[in-house]
Amino acid sequence: MSIIASLLSIASGFALMGYREPPANLIATSIVIDLSLAPLTAIIASRHGRSTIRWAVAGLALGAWALAAVMIIPPRRTAPPRPDAPQYPPTSDAA
Repeated sequence: MSIIASLLSIASGFALMGYREPPANLIATSIVIDLSLAPLTAIIASRHGRSTIRWAVAGLALGAWALAAVMIIPPRRTAPPRPDAPQYPPTSDAA
């Protein structure tokens, strides 16, 4: 059980903070933190044009590390609009 607690503390970032608790408390706290960071990671990933499902799973598995990674990775570039594409919203005389 202490191996699982150690792995979860590394994944959630508690190992860097020196968080020392009994394994049961460490596992519970790490799971709660990872469950709360997964949606946040997915939201930031969607705003950067990345896959929300993949980043939510990464946030659940890696916690603070996935959150840091999605914030560091630059957003995807979108293609510039084509010059012949219609302009929206239409002007008032087009309606």
